[in-house]
Amino acid sequence: MTLWSLLGSVSPAVAQFGGVDTSFKPGFDNEVFTIRVQPDGKVLASGFFTKVGNSSRSGVARINADGSVDTTFNPGTGASTTNGLPHTVDTLVLQRDGRVILGGRFQKFNNVTRSYLARLNSDGSLDGAYTPVVDDIVVALALQPDGKLLIGGEFFTVNGTPRSHIARLNTDGTLDTDFDPGSGLDASPQALAVQTNGAVIIGGQFTSVNGVTRVRAARLMTDGSVDSTFDVGAGPDAYVAALSLQPDGKVVIGGAFTHIGSATHRYVARLNSDGSVDGSFQPNIALTFGGVLAVQTEVDGKVYVGGSFATVDNMPRTDFARLNADGSLDTTFSVPSGSSGGQNDLGVFRIAPQADGKVLVCGDFTTFNGVRLNYLTRLLADQGGTVEFASANYSVDEGGSAIIAVRRTGSTIGTVAVNYLTIDGTATAVADYEAQAGALLFGPGETNKVFTVPVLQDAMVEPNETVNLALGNPIGGVILGPTVSP
Repeated sequence: MTLWSLLGSVSPAVAQFGGVDTSFKPGFDNEVFTIRVQPDGKVLASGFFTKVGNSSRSGVARINADGSVDTTFNPGTGASTTNGLPHTVDTLVLQRDGRVILGGRFQKFNNVTRSYLARLNSDGSLDGAYTPVVDDIVVALALQPDGKLLIGGEFFTVNGTPRSHIARLNTDGTLDTDFDPGSGLDASPQALAVQTNGAVIIGGQFTSVNGVTRVRAARLMTDGSVDSTFDVGAGPDAYVAALSLQPDGKVVIGGAFTHIGSATHRYVARLNSDGSVDGSFQPNIALTFGGVLAVQTEVDGKVYVGGSFATVDNMPRTDFARLNADGSLDTTFSVPSGSSGGQNDLGVFRIAPQADGKVLVCGDFTTFNGVRLNYLTRLLADQGGTVEFASANYSVDEGGSAIIAVRRTGSTIGTVAVNYLTIDGTATAVADYEAQAGALLFGPGETNKVFTVPVLQDAMVEPNETVNLALGNPIGGVILGPTVSP
């Protein structure tokens, strides 16, 4: 039997700290809301733009590693309203097969009716077979390792079934009824993330989940029920806009809040695995207007924060900074003047580390550190990496077990995690092999992990059969790498 790995890695590079990479200037004409780094180093971007450089791209585009538009990804007329005016793609996720799922405020995509959700093929064309129906905007997406999709937004029904602000879809776009949040949320989530055990962290504007008090942050079990072991108590006093998971189960949250319960926590905080506030993490962010709109944990345990703010630890940091693991300002990462300009000068919306340690930053700005670059920039930084299968395929005889090696590249200073699972190829779980799903945790300095797939013996004479292997949900600042050769 042959087991085929679906994902792998690239080599990292040493970088500097905080300066603009002036070789990367895509040039969007309006706000960029979300960015995702593909395993091949290309960058997916979504937002309210209509052009990138000289290319028409409405709401979604793919950028090559050098900043040029990837012309092999052509979304046609892109996202629009019912009358054909350009509209917003708020968020996107990348499937392991290269297809891209979009969520936003649009009602059409490439002139085909697709209200608030659409899936594109790897070339940017609309996937005509993916037709979920939601009744209002989608602002948050999270992809599980098994390919199922969590969605959050202003909607109340999905495919005609009541689902208040949160739901899970199967890979074909049908509603996953095994995930039932009951009466759901009383307001929209703004951010979703999947932990290695399948539990779902949500942050947003809500104050109750299925009738249970959960103020602006909560954890749901894999079936959609409220996790009673995760409780933020009185919770943040204003909305949570962003969250980022740590491999140890802690969660960094950012938003407009200044207190969590009676304790002062200005715009960013870290929650323990039970939802209580981690008092050892004490950032000092100041602003006259705005908040923290983006957070991203890094390989070494440090945390990027972005949004609309002025200082950190009384030092100038306009809209972007890197914090140490205790929340203090990392002064080795220098952002001289940060972001400015844009449609409304709202600062940084999203952060995405690359495998080589450089970090992508998008939002509502037209200059960064004094360099004109329009809504998306790449900064020089020092922490990145990938997780990948060590081989593209593994062979084992019936009655044996395949030892599957997964390796980590790049910085190994901190702890990172990744999920793995088996997927039927020509072989079938139970009949031919024992299905596997779990998580691998790489500690500091660890570069190699393994898991085992037992292959079952039977009396039938059969040709060689295959099982697909997949990695997903990397946590801790690493990304998944591309498929490697045998």
